[in-house]
Amino acid sequence: MKLFLSLCLLGAVSLFGDPSWASSYTKAFEKAKEQEKGVMIMLSKDNCDACWYMENIVFEDDALVEQIEKNFVPLYLDVHDDDIHGLSFIGTPTFYFIKSSGETIKRLDGVFNIKELTAALIKIEKLIEVPLDEK
Repeated sequence: MKLFLSLCLLGAVSLFGDPSWASSYTKAFEKAKEQEKGVMIMLSKDNCDACWYMENIVFEDDALVEQIEKNFVPLYLDVHDDDIHGLSFIGTPTFYFIKSSGETIKRLDGVFNIKELTAALIKIEKLIEVPLDEK
């Protein structure tokens, strides 16, 4: 019975938190155009404590994930293993908020707690004065 309850709890936890990361750069922008959203790119790397914090603490907040996915298609790129398409970074994590047309809205460097990233997202959303897809 304990095993069953543990598996149910694990399944319930996996339904919440963590953005639905796009599987590739191309697919993220295709999805963003279809859904009239921007793309939020997280540049990361293995053994980055700040990246671990973002992934395992900050992105477990359901309200924050909902706020991200409202206006953006999230994309996770490893700076060593993935093509980062010319995006620059000083350290990781680095976040890019890009319109589906390819225009960069904002770049954020470093680690943020839930409150800080939520506030930053509100400001970024206000920077968007025209539709994200710019057809």
